[in-house]
Amino acid sequence: MQSLKLTGRTEPEPVEDTAPDAYDTFEMYRVICPDCAQPIALLADEDVLPEHALCPTPWNPFVLTVCAGTGRAAAQSRPADDSLDAQEQETGLLLTLPQGLDWRMQPFSHAGGPGSRPLRMRRDAA
Repeated sequence: MQSLKLTGRTEPEPVEDTAPDAYDTFEMYRVICPDCAQPIALLADEDVLPEHALCPTPWNPFVLTVCAGTGRAAAQSRPADDSLDAQEQETGLLLTLPQGLDWRMQPFSHAGGPGSRPLRMRRDAA
């Protein structure tokens, strides 16, 4: 008969979970890009503006280009909030559109609305 006693086994080592979680917080601040005037969220240790898009016209969102402010020093930007001090914010803030920008209100998000179809021209009877 075999012994059910486990010998030589120790307690498993605790695993430290370092993956970001939905409830994690990061220190971040917002600045205004000097080239496109859009608010950009930066983590506390970031000192340059990240790559971000420039949409020259809201009526054609498929001509996006990289903003010339990409890579510019964050110190050259003015704060979007009251101060440039880093504030502890939830992770979701990085994924949130700037205040006042609602994707549902963009002209290209409502196919079939006014102005989405060409107007018929009247043909003169010959």
